Amino acid sequence: MGCASPNTFHWEDLASQPVEKVSGQPGVKSATDGRSYDVQFLNAVYRVDPINRQIVELSPNPLRPLSEEFQILLIRYLVANNGGPVIGQEISEKDLQGGVTFFQGPHALHVEPIVRLYGANTEAFESRGRELGATSATYGDKSMKFFPFPEIPVTYVLWKEDNEFPASVNIMFDKSIERWFSLDMIFTLVLVLTNRIANHL
Repeated sequence: MGCASPNTFHWEDLASQPVEKVSGQPGVKSATDGRSYDVQFLNAVYRVDPINRQIVELSPNPLRPLSEEFQILLIRYLVANNGGPVIGQEISEKDLQGGVTFFQGPHALHVEPIVRLYGANTEAFESRGRELGATSATYGDKSMKFFPFPEIPVTYVLWKEDNEFPASVNIMFDKSIERWFSLDMIFTLVLVLTNRIANHL
């Protein structure tokens, strides 16, 4: 089930890519129809069909609405240059090249729903993370490392509210994310991931 469709540019870009290149991305394989790709995102699998310009969820929730941002993210992952495995160096968005100036104002990372839902309940945040295949990390009061794509971890660091400070959330990326995505797509990745965590859809 889809919402607005990505711009024609994205579909044309995907259709122009060699099948071997696209199906070589981690978590991606050629579909049985020979023209589409099955893509893993968190604990779900999606079929991306560049011929019919359609994305559907195969499992676990085929009726889930798919936002335009999410569909664009899947396509941009499929056409990205393979950034290789994680390198184990975790950084904030401010440490990305150009990140200090980019991730401000309307491009501030979308974390407010996590703060609102889990700022007083770190156990619920951990439980939700594990539903989506996340693993515990060692930052803050509770941190969970999500794998939206197999080689692109995104760690949410939750600082719970107390008598002195409100709750807050920071994001950590493996430095290798710069080899996969531009800054605007990193912003989109967090937008999509936060919404998936928070919406329980």
